[in-house]
Amino acid sequence: MSAVVADASAPPAARPTENAAQRKRLSYLFYLLCVAIALLSVVVLGILLASIFYQGHNRLSVDLLTNVHSELHPASAGMWPAIVGSLFVSGVCALAALPLGIGTAIFLEEFQPKAKALRWLHGFIQLNISNLAGVPSIVYGLLGLSVFVYMFNLFGPLQVNEASGWELAGVQHYYQVLSLESGQTVLIPQTDLSQKTLQVTAPQTGLDAAGNAIQINVWEPGTPPPEDVSVRRRTVRQGAIGGAYEKRQWYYFRLPLGRSFLAAGFTLALVILPIIIIASQEALRSVPPSSREAALGLGATTWQTTRNVCLPAALPGIMTGAILALGRAIGEAAPILVVLGAAVAKNSGPENLLDNAVTMPVLIYNWAGRQQVEYQELAAAAIIVLLFVLLLLNSVAIIIRQRMRQP
Repeated sequence: MSAVVADASAPPAARPTENAAQRKRLSYLFYLLCVAIALLSVVVLGILLASIFYQGHNRLSVDLLTNVHSELHPASAGMWPAIVGSLFVSGVCALAALPLGIGTAIFLEEFQPKAKALRWLHGFIQLNISNLAGVPSIVYGLLGLSVFVYMFNLFGPLQVNEASGWELAGVQHYYQVLSLESGQTVLIPQTDLSQKTLQVTAPQTGLDAAGNAIQINVWEPGTPPPEDVSVRRRTVRQGAIGGAYEKRQWYYFRLPLGRSFLAAGFTLALVILPIIIIASQEALRSVPPSSREAALGLGATTWQTTRNVCLPAALPGIMTGAILALGRAIGEAAPILVVLGAAVAKNSGPENLLDNAVTMPVLIYNWAGRQQVEYQELAAAAIIVLLFVLLLLNSVAIIIRQRMRQP
């Protein structure tokens, strides 16, 4: 009887071995598929990098990094204003996004509410943050255009060549009038901002080109003009018309922000804010629960536990996520195109808080869309520079992570 039972159980005993072999074959095939996909991605990336380097390596020079964009001489065009503009925009983005993102992550992860209604609200906020991480950046550009550039027109619509909104600091208003000396102007203080022009009919006090206070004389046509050059510089024709002119300091500020690098930086902060929050939350979750329990058991408050235990342990992950998010912000073009536009004709970086700026992705977009071969090569060279900056940021993230993990 026992022999019959043994013979009947023999075939099923072989099935686990066959199933195990089949699983190993499928696992190996899946492994090969993953390796093939990874190699294909690397090959495509290598071909792309090789083509860009082949097209733009001749334009890699000091002139590319120090010159400005030129319409008349494409061969000598450079990207210095774009480099400075990217640094300014990224700096504003970091100052706005890092404290807000890390603070939000700490609140969501370490100060979870107990009440049912607050827990529901906590989960709703967490769900929306996760969804916002997948929103296209062009949507954030449209949001930044409404919120930061125009501020929903709460302070009045922006108008070209006119002081609009609320000017808070750093600006003086003048009328600019041509003097008798060719190419020289004088400035007359503007008392009525609604009056855009001024007709000079009598002598009055003003400023010269250097900003020094002078007495502006009036020359009547038909009489001998002054011979002295210094006198001619502070003399204007009777009836001369002066136009409104603004002299802005570096701290010039108004609301709304307009098409400024501040608005662009705040818009990029919205783009990377969900990424920073999620990365910071993951870093805080990696802290062992026993560390929190030990601190709380010794009588520490929740904030003391977060500040002295959780944050130091999670800081490497937080810094890594923040630097990688800033790397994405530097490479973004769509939000900047919406907020600042596609103009690249700028000879320097921002000169005041509400000045516009050119960034490297926008400059690459502009050059790549032109027909001249020189601009195509310059776009490829600028891509190489941008890739180098991104690789540098990634390297910094790795170094910081390794240094802070050392005991």
